[in-house]
Amino acid sequence: MKQIVLFNNKGGVGKTTFLMHLGYALEKSGKRILFVDADPQCNLTTYICDETQIENFWNSNNSIYSIVKPLISATGDIAEMHPYQKPGRNIWLLPGDLALSEFEESLSSAWVNVLAGREAGFRITSAFYRAIKTWSDANKIDFVLIDVGPNLGSLNRTILLGCDFFIVPLVPDLFSLRGLENIGRTFVTWIKDWQSAINRFSGVKSFIVQEGKPTFAGYLCQQFNIYRRRETVSWQIWTEKVPDAVNKNIIQKLREIDHTLVRDLNNGSFKIGDMRNYHSLAPKSQTYQKPIFELTSSDGIVGNHASIVQECKDEFDKLADIIIRNLSN
Repeated sequence: MKQIVLFNNKGGVGKTTFLMHLGYALEKSGKRILFVDADPQCNLTTYICDETQIENFWNSNNSIYSIVKPLISATGDIAEMHPYQKPGRNIWLLPGDLALSEFEESLSSAWVNVLAGREAGFRITSAFYRAIKTWSDANKIDFVLIDVGPNLGSLNRTILLGCDFFIVPLVPDLFSLRGLENIGRTFVTWIKDWQSAINRFSGVKSFIVQEGKPTFAGYLCQQFNIYRRRETVSWQIWTEKVPDAVNKNIIQKLREIDHTLVRDLNNGSFKIGDMRNYHSLAPKSQTYQKPIFELTSSDGIVGNHASIVQECKDEFDKLADIIIRNLSN
């Protein structure tokens, strides 16, 4: 089982849409997939489930918040996970919950204890990692795909320190490139602090904790426009700046502390793919709660849209193959 997070501290880069499509593509390739919605905005959950289902998850305490509720109330340790399985698919979802934002304060306080090497801090900070790993191992999950919000707060810190790999989706523009500076600098601090804290953890480890070594597995350029099958000029200018910015702000910084924190998936190019703007097909995908490449004529796919659906399928088949070949072991 490998945990993968798509992360950018700039919003609006299409990460939730991409994550959902990647998960379905991996499942179509024969893998068992667990989606985890760790964004209090719950965008991934609303993409996969309708409001009635989501209300039932919350009322029956089957959301991501339910796992840590005993820790928040100081009445116990993590609760058992009960993900929702998509009918007829090897796809499960741990639904998001707006109440998850309550856990931020607990995580902030726990980090102080982590830095001091105290067990209480590690127990709280490892909560999601322990719950996800226990359930995924028991259910033979191949890939856990985790959706997070666009920030560098304490919730994302604990999720990212628990993942095996992270991929950076970005729009080739000034703001995404600026955001790369924050990612590299912050991740280095988190990793160093966690490793130092583990060395000071003098208590008896009666529970597992994350290794705390999120490995960079590449980036994706998204939402560029195409005119006569070429990127429009304004996007092309920024696209050309991306490789150097990624190398300077993420790859070099991570390699300075541990060369294994960078994984080359594409023969020296850390760009593992594109996801272009599918315009009207994206909201249609959300309406029918299925990826674009599974839309059919019964969903209103006619004319030129049919060829775009096939192109989307081809793109994600290639990405799924890259992930399976390089990140399975």
